[in-house]
Amino acid sequence: MNRRKVRFASYASYLFLLISNAYAQTPAKLSAGYASMSSAHLPIWMAKDTGLLTKNGLDAQIIMLTGNVPIMALVAGDTPISQIAGIGIINSALGGSDTVMIAGGTVTLDWWLMSRPEIKTPAQLKGGAVAISSFGTASDFVARFALQKIGLVADKDVAFVQLGNPATRQAGLESNRVQATVHVPPSTFAAQKKGFNVLV
Repeated sequence: MNRRKVRFASYASYLFLLISNAYAQTPAKLSAGYASMSSAHLPIWMAKDTGLLTKNGLDAQIIMLTGNVPIMALVAGDTPISQIAGIGIINSALGGSDTVMIAGGTVTLDWWLMSRPEIKTPAQLKGGAVAISSFGTASDFVARFALQKIGLVADKDVAFVQLGNPATRQAGLESNRVQATVHVPPSTFAAQKKGFNVLV
């Protein structure tokens, strides 16, 4: 784990400690959401698995919610705290919700645009499809950003297919339902080991 991720994990663990101190007088049951199985969501698991939340008066159930569900659960109050990408908070606030971003730890995009083994250049991806989680999520934003970086226009040169979590996106890639997808570690390494290419 590089120094930036360790620092992010430390900041996020401290954030959960601050939140839990507010409940320290009486143990409180709550649900805390996270968006996917990736290294970016390590802090919420560190806080849970090390007993940091329990020690500070929180009986937290950690729940994985994919696609746009994390922000919907946050707005509805089903998960009063959630570790999600900033794009969801921004879109939600623009839509009129009262969600608040307390801290942001990841300051760079640790995503890879990965393609099928036979697609080695951006030109070969033209006319194909890219798998994302769902529209309006971090994977959607990142895929559009990555395509722009390699000179392709989203929804014109490349179609988008909503396939959900990293495992189902990878399955779509392997079955040739889509020709590319975006991944974060550890999915990036697993896909690369299977022979899929890193375009961006």
